[in-house]
Amino acid sequence: MNTDHLVAIRIVSSEAARAHAGSFRKDGVTPYIVHPARVASLAAYFGGDHLAVLSAWLHDVFEDCGDGACLRARTAIDTLPLPQDDIRKIHAITAALTKNPDLPKEARIPDSLERILRAPPEAVLVKVCDRIDNLIDADFHDKEFRSFYYQKSDLVAVTLRAAARTAGYRQAIETLDRILGRMPE
Repeated sequence: MNTDHLVAIRIVSSEAARAHAGSFRKDGVTPYIVHPARVASLAAYFGGDHLAVLSAWLHDVFEDCGDGACLRARTAIDTLPLPQDDIRKIHAITAALTKNPDLPKEARIPDSLERILRAPPEAVLVKVCDRIDNLIDADFHDKEFRSFYYQKSDLVAVTLRAAARTAGYRQAIETLDRILGRMPE
């Protein structure tokens, strides 16, 4: 990564922190911003470039935060010291990762997965890293929630597996498979 990428990460991580200020993970104790930070770290660990890291920081803003936070995040993306093609890709990645609230609940994940597969490949990595982190947190929930969440995560893994491998994110998808209790293929 170059200096512009690091400046961009500072900008979007600050914007994500602002957007999620006062919000907590489902445990009621962990500040929500810990989740995007971990997802961004996982994306970098698994070989993601600056687009993956930037998108990971913002991946839940458009889904979970109010209109003002979304507008500030879009403005922050538009003013990053990056080429316009990078800015376009970050918008495409974050849009693909955002579930459509107008769809019935059971249709939201399949719809998002279809959009992720059409988005720049970094979207696949961010979604896989998001699931890895959420599954780690799932242990704090009751058995019924964990079972349901593992089923949804299995759909994510199965749907994104080939795209993750093609994009060079084999280690990430294999890590998700191991967490789900499957031996990587």
